[in-house]
Amino acid sequence: MSKAADLAYERIRNKIITGDYVAGSHLKEEQVAEDAGVSRTPVREALRRLDAEHLVKFVPNRGAYVASWSTADIEEIFILRAMFEGHAAYRAASRITPAALTELEACADAIDEQLPGQTERQRFAILAANQRFHAIVLDAAHSERLNKALSWLVEIPIILRTFERYTERDIMRSNHHHREMIDAFRTRDARWAQNVMDTHLRAAFRRYVVHGNGSGSGN
Repeated sequence: MSKAADLAYERIRNKIITGDYVAGSHLKEEQVAEDAGVSRTPVREALRRLDAEHLVKFVPNRGAYVASWSTADIEEIFILRAMFEGHAAYRAASRITPAALTELEACADAIDEQLPGQTERQRFAILAANQRFHAIVLDAAHSERLNKALSWLVEIPIILRTFERYTERDIMRSNHHHREMIDAFRTRDARWAQNVMDTHLRAAFRRYVVHGNGSGSGN
């Protein structure tokens, strides 16, 4: 990919992830090129790459559209995340360092400090701590394959937004899972850590279903 195509890819992808380009919207090359500050040729390259990542869908004779996700699609994504992140937690249990454990606890503490978590500032802080928690676990797994497998799953826009309508009780339950995972890591119990991560992500999907499509990232 050329530098211009890389730039277009990053800018288009960011707009999809943040919701500036909403699900189902038509990505007209002229407008996208203007938004990205590049010509149409690198935009085409970027859109093909995003199509491969399932963030963009090409419709014959109509062009590119931001991918839309059905409840069945989202369920499959959560199941895949549970499989991959569960395995990451399993591997991390025997590899995680004391420093990483301390940082995991700091993430859990940061989430508790923001409760009830209903203001925009509180939710931004909780989401950041939550994402950091999962990133630490993945780093501790020391697996390039898992990193690649999870790279796009955790950033699908509707997944990132599932947290927006979490209640205080939902957040507390989610953070309880975080603390149980820390306990599993401290005792080097790989199977326990894996089971908690699986439960954690399956519970996140149930909250997505309860709150309805278009809500946000309880994970």
